[in-house]
Order: sequence, then C-alpha cells, then structure tokens
Amino acid sequence: MITLLFSKILVCYDDSDLSKKALQKAIEIAELDDHTILDVLNIVTVPTNQFIVGDVYREVRESTLRFGREVVGRTENALQNLPNVTHTIVKEGQPVRTILEFADDNGYDLIVIGSRGLSGIKEFLGSVSHGVVQRSKIPVLIVK
Repeated sequence: MITLLFSKILVCYDDSDLSKKALQKAIEIAELDDHTILDVLNIVTVPTNQFIVGDVYREVRESTLRFGREVVGRTENALQNLPNVTHTIVKEGQPVRTILEFADDNGYDLIVIGSRGLSGIKEFLGSVSHGVVQRSKIPVLIVK
C-alpha cells in the first residue's frame, strides 16, 4: 500500500509546453493515492496604464479573465479520471505573489510548476518559477 505523499497539490498552468509537462507529473503523483486533491491555477495579469480606464479597463480585464478560464479549461480532460474533485482556478495578480498566497491560504502541501513559462526566456528557471522556489514555505517540484 502506498502512503499519502501529498494531500493537496497545486499546479501552476499557463498552457506552455513545460506547464503541460508539470500537469502530467502532478497527475502522476496524485494518482498514487486516492485521497490526493489536485488543483490547477492560472494567473492572469491585467494590463494597466494611464490610457486604460473606465469601460475600456473593464473590457480588457474581463477579456483577460475569460482567456485565463479558457487556458485552465484545456486541462479538464486530463483531470477527469482523478478520483477526487479537482478545481481549475483563475486568479488575477502578480504571478509569484499570487501563487504563494493562494497556496498558503488554501493549505496546499506541494506546488508543481514548469521551469519556464510562456515568456520564452532561455534560462534554466523562469522568473516565476525562480520566485516561487525562492519564497515558498512548502515543497516545490520544478518540471523541466
């Protein structure tokens, strides 16, 4: 019998190739125990500047949030065979801070994240994964 490794896993997902690999790895871990909960989080950052105000800002914000929901919606087929209810969540904010606050506020015991996201910067760790690893109070699995 396999013992519970992690009870609640948070996957950071932006539809990049490495976030897809991170999702698959998190699913593999969650499948090891029927009691593990796996949630998928997408962070959107609404562009702001002095020219985006009023109705225009509201339209840009809603469009950005709608796109975030579409992104996490693409994960639902991969999640459907997990034994526990999974959630796909979209949050607005600065990615590192929002990921860490969300993980802390909701009692996750593992964060799974790709080593790089959509920015395309060819470093070992992207700025978001690096920030999460450096500041997280819980284990972080970086998928490469």
